[in-house]
Amino acid sequence: MRLLDLGAAFAWAGLVAAWAADNAHYTYEFNAVAVTGGGYITGLIAHPTEKNLMYAGTDIGSTYRWNETLNKWIPLTDFVSEADSNLLGTESVAFDPINPARLYLAQGRYLSSNNSAFFVSDDRGETFNIYPAPFPMGSNELGRNNGERLAVDPFNSDELFMGTRTAGLWRSRDRAQTWDNVTSFPNAYANTIGISFVIFDPRRNGTIYAGATAPGGMYRSTDGGVSWTPLSGQPTSWNGTLVMANVTGPQSIAPQPMKAVLSSSGVLYITYADAPGPYGVDYGAVYSYNTVTQTWRDITPNRNNSMPPPYEPQAFPNGGFCGLSVAADDSDTLVVTSLDRDPGPAIDSLYLSRDGGSSWVDVAQLSTPDRNASGGYWGHPIVEAVLDNGTAVPLAGGCLLISPWDSEKVMYGTGATIWASDEVLSASSRWSAPGWHVQAQGIEETVCLAMISPSEGAHLLSGFGDINGFMHADLDLPQPMFALPVYSNLNGLDWAGQQPAVIVRVGQNQLNNTPETGCQLGALSGDGGANWMTFGTCQPLLNSTNTDAGTIALDATGTCLVWSAASISLEGNNPMSNESGPYYSLDLGDSWNSPTGLHVQTPNITSDKVQNGTFYSYTDGVWYLSTDGGRTYVGTNGTDINLPESPGALPVVDFTHAGQVYLPLGDQGIYHTSDFGSSWTRVSQEGVWPSLLSVGAPAPGHDNPALYMWGTVSANGTTGLYRSDDNGAGWVRINDDAHQYGGPGLIQGDPRVYGRVYIGTGGRGIVRADVVASMNTTGGVVPGTGGI
Repeated sequence: MRLLDLGAAFAWAGLVAAWAADNAHYTYEFNAVAVTGGGYITGLIAHPTEKNLMYAGTDIGSTYRWNETLNKWIPLTDFVSEADSNLLGTESVAFDPINPARLYLAQGRYLSSNNSAFFVSDDRGETFNIYPAPFPMGSNELGRNNGERLAVDPFNSDELFMGTRTAGLWRSRDRAQTWDNVTSFPNAYANTIGISFVIFDPRRNGTIYAGATAPGGMYRSTDGGVSWTPLSGQPTSWNGTLVMANVTGPQSIAPQPMKAVLSSSGVLYITYADAPGPYGVDYGAVYSYNTVTQTWRDITPNRNNSMPPPYEPQAFPNGGFCGLSVAADDSDTLVVTSLDRDPGPAIDSLYLSRDGGSSWVDVAQLSTPDRNASGGYWGHPIVEAVLDNGTAVPLAGGCLLISPWDSEKVMYGTGATIWASDEVLSASSRWSAPGWHVQAQGIEETVCLAMISPSEGAHLLSGFGDINGFMHADLDLPQPMFALPVYSNLNGLDWAGQQPAVIVRVGQNQLNNTPETGCQLGALSGDGGANWMTFGTCQPLLNSTNTDAGTIALDATGTCLVWSAASISLEGNNPMSNESGPYYSLDLGDSWNSPTGLHVQTPNITSDKVQNGTFYSYTDGVWYLSTDGGRTYVGTNGTDINLPESPGALPVVDFTHAGQVYLPLGDQGIYHTSDFGSSWTRVSQEGVWPSLLSVGAPAPGHDNPALYMWGTVSANGTTGLYRSDDNGAGWVRINDDAHQYGGPGLIQGDPRVYGRVYIGTGGRGIVRADVVASMNTTGGVVPGTGGI
C-alpha cells in the first residue's frame, strides 16, 4: 500500500508542476460540477469548544469540514490517488476534545480490501499524516449509518479506541500510529458489523461505553478498557406490544444498538434496530440509560406518546431508529430519526423530545403535507426543504446533529444530502412547520456513470449511480434531475453530432415511475435533455430485470440508434457472448433488429459525429465499421491495419472530422486513423499508457482536437490527467497530487472550451478542470476560451 505524508506529497506536486510549466502554458483550476450531495452522509460531528467546527463523513466520498465564512463544506482528501481509492471512504471521524485542531479519520471503503488507514491531522484537515490500519474497514458496507466507531480519550489525548467490524476492539496509545487489540472485549462482532460506537464518559476517567450491533450489545469498562461487562438491564427482547402491531416478527431476537450519545447529565441515549441498515430494517426502539442510577427506560416513539400520530395505513413503527443527537445545554432535549420506514407520505420521520423521551413531536409530519411536493423521485416531500432553485433531496436519515452552540439548529444527513433548520425547537413548540434548507453545498458524492458534452446547448449532461442524471445548464448550480423516465442508475448517454439537441440515454429502472407502455430503459430528447420520450420497445436482451442498461450510440443525424446490452462498467472491454451484435433501430426505438457482420454485444461501440449512419467498434482484436446505421458491419483484423494485438477498446471520435478516430490501448499507446479505420498510426511516444481518453476543443491555431488522457507518461512516471495539443506527440500534466480524487472512471473534453475537461469520479462527483484565465506560466495571455 502506498501511504502519503502530505508535506512530501506537495513537494512532489511542486516538481511535477514545474515540469508541466516548461511544456504546457497554463495553470489549471478545479471546481465541482454542482449536484450538491448525491450520496450517503454517514456522520455529522461538531467540536464542543470551537464554534462552527463541524465535519461530515460520507460512505464513498470521504470527509468534509464546514467553512462558515464560505457557507460550504470543504473536501479534505482529494489527494487520494487511484492506487489508494479504497481510502476515499470514511468509516469514522473523531476529534480531540482538548485540541480542536487535531482530527482523526478512519478510512476504508470495503472489507475485501487490505488497504485501510488512519488519516491524522493537527491543522483541522489541511494536511495529514497517514498510518496503515491493522484491520479492514467498510465505510460502504452494511451498518455504515451507525457510529461513531472511533473516539479519543478526553483524559489522555494520545489514546484512542476503535470499534472494528471483524477484528474486535482496538486501542492506540500514540495518536493512531500503532494499535493493539483489546482482547478482553467480548466476541460480539462476528456479523461484519461489529462494534459500531465507542463513547468516553468525560466526567469519569476510565469509564467507556461500547456498542456492538448485536442483541445485548451494550458494554461498559470502568478501568480504562482493561475489562468489559455487559450493561445490566439492557433490553434483551422486543417489546411485545410492538411485535404484535406488525405482521412479521423482527429479524433479531432483541434490539441491536445503532448509535448512542451521552448527555451532559449522564444519561446515555441509544437507538436500536433489528438489522444494521441502512436498508432492510423492520423494527426499532429508543432507550435511555441513566449512568448515575443505572436505570433503563423504553422511550421509543409510539402511537401513545408522539404527535401528530403516524400516517395511516403506515404500520408503526415499521422500521428502526438510528440518527440521534442531544442538546448540549439541556440533556432532556433530543432528536432521533426513524430508519427504513415505509409506506407513508413521510417515509422516515424526525422526532423531537423536550422531556427526555417521555413525549415526542414528529417534526417531519409538521413539515410534510404531500409526498409529491418535490416531484416524488429522490426528493423528500418537505415543501420548504429545497435549494433556492427548487431542487429537493430525500429523507433517509442516518445521522443527526443538534448544534452545540445553538440548540435551535439541527442538521440531519440522508442518503443524498444534509438538511438543516434554524428553528426546530421554537417552531415545533408552536406546532408550526420549521423552515428547512439544504446545507450540503460543497459536498459532491456522486458516482459518475456517463457524461457527454455536446457542441450546442448545455455544456454537460451526466448520468449517475442511484440518482438518474442531469442536464447541467449551469455548471455551478444544482439542476433538476431528468424527468420521466427516472433511472436509479443512468448507464449511457450520447448526442447526435449534426443535431446536438438530440440526446439519448439508457439506464436501470427500479423506481416504478415510468409509463406502463414502452421501454423503461431508454429515452430520446429533441431539446437538449429538457424533455424525454421513451423508446417504444427495448432491445431484445434487455428488460426491467437488468441491473445495467448497457451502451447506447446515436448517429450524426439522430435517426439511427445502436444499443448493446454490454457495459464497460461491468464487462470492461470483454464482449458478452451471444448470437447477436448490438441491436439497431431506424425508427427511434420503436423496433430493434440484429445486425450482420458483428455477432457479440460489445461495450466498445461509438458513432461518428459527422458522417450519417456510421458506427465503430474495436472488439476482440477486430476493427468493425458500419456505414448503414448499424445494419451491417465489415470487420478487419487489427494486425492487418497496423493495430497491435488487443482485446479491444472504446473508439474515441473527433467531433469535427468524419472518419477521425482514436484508440486508447493501454501500455501499447494511442492509435489514430483519419480514414475510418482503413489504416492506423501510433501517435503517442513510448511510455504513454492511457487508461481513459477523450477529445475537446482544439488549441488556438490547431485543427486537431485537444486530447485528454488519464494514464501514465514515462517522462515523470506519474499516473494523472494529461493534455496533448499536437495530436498525441507531447503531453503535459493537468492535475497535481492534490487533485487526484481516487482516480476517475470517465473523462470528457468540452468541444467548445479549449483546455476544459470533465473528470467523472467514483465518489467525488464530477470535477471541472479549466485553464485559469490570464495565467500563462511561460508568458503571454491565455487564449479566449468562450463557453460559460
